[in-house]
Amino acid sequence: MDGAVIVEFPSIAAAKAAYESPLYQEALKHRLKGAEYRVFIIEGMAA
Repeated sequence: MDGAVIVEFPSIAAAKAAYESPLYQEALKHRLKGAEYRVFIIEGMAA
């Protein structure tokens, strides 16, 4: 099954901080057992 998830953060720094946080890194151990995936952190355009 393919899919995509889009999550908005106030800044790239905030996105990286969330990804690197101890809480997410603990959850990531389980996430990696369920599927292969890629993470893209991109800067969006102002509305």
